Amino acid sequence: MSHKPTFFFTHEEWHKSMLASVYAEAGHLYTYSHVMHGFSARLCRAQLARLEQLPGHRATRRDAYAKLFTTRTPRFLGMSKNNGIWPVASFGRDVIVGIIDTGIWPESESFSDHGFAVVPERWKGACENGTGFTPYLCNRKLIGARSFSKGLRAAGLPISQDDYDSPRDSDGHGTHTSSTAVGSAVHGVSYYGYAKGTATARLAIYKVLWVTDTLESAATDVLEGMDQAMADGVDVMSLSIGFDHTPYYDDVIAIGAFAAVEKGIFVGRAAGNDGPSPNSTYNGAPWIMTVGAGTIDRNFAGSVTLGNGVAVEGASYYTEGASVSGAPLHYGVDNATEMACPSLDPAKVRGKVVLSYILHYL
Repeated sequence: MSHKPTFFFTHEEWHKSMLASVYAEAGHLYTYSHVMHGFSARLCRAQLARLEQLPGHRATRRDAYAKLFTTRTPRFLGMSKNNGIWPVASFGRDVIVGIIDTGIWPESESFSDHGFAVVPERWKGACENGTGFTPYLCNRKLIGARSFSKGLRAAGLPISQDDYDSPRDSDGHGTHTSSTAVGSAVHGVSYYGYAKGTATARLAIYKVLWVTDTLESAATDVLEGMDQAMADGVDVMSLSIGFDHTPYYDDVIAIGAFAAVEKGIFVGRAAGNDGPSPNSTYNGAPWIMTVGAGTIDRNFAGSVTLGNGVAVEGASYYTEGASVSGAPLHYGVDNATEMACPSLDPAKVRGKVVLSYILHYL
């Protein structure tokens, strides 16, 4: 969009006026004030054609749908808690990290605010009410939580009834990425001393991905989440999501990230789930820190030998040298509780090897 005419008080008024002139005011979804100057709306082809002829129009992008991207870490990177940039930066003290993902499970110990001082005065964010979520679930660690779904709903993509109409995470991906990036240190929880947490950083959640048939997000919602994160005052933006090999000059997240970087906000995005092969990297805009898996110095593997003698190797959380024999193999769903929020029944799975199958992955 070009510059706002002076007789409109706000950009949203201007945008809705433009939409009203093509009989589409009800289609307005979001007005963007930070990632770009523009808006998103639901339009038919005729309305779009007329809108593109109006003074002030610069460009139009069709909505797109993002998918999730989902290893040592401090020791592998040569970082030490006793010297170097880590302690100099006070382990991220009061850095506000905005996670744009599937939401948060706030009761996790990774988001405890034990030992935290008051929230920085520069913070302008909020925690919203919604299904299974209230502002009281936020604290001095989790200082913001919002959700955005207008774009997905406008596209007619049904959100599962198993999801929460709130920042609460029903998938687990957002909670996983949040605890990895910003989680507080939890006593006795690590893997051989790795992944203990980042004790003093603050966390803000922007839920833009929802449980649909394919678990995805509308670009309009992602962009609004980024826009709100900038308005709230985050220092870092983290997105483990992306679009199918979209050139960065057409990628609305890359465009929004450019505006964020201009304002001093660090933006990190995942390189994707594909590869290693040529042209398999996502999110390659040069102003973004694109993070991908690489050669590492460990292999968390375990071997299961079935009754017919076939040995199957896979990732394992068993400690080295652990051995279990004669354990029955059971499918996870068959051992669920009868509660509304199903989980494994300890009485049913004790002493057994449980096979879990979620979204086409073991």
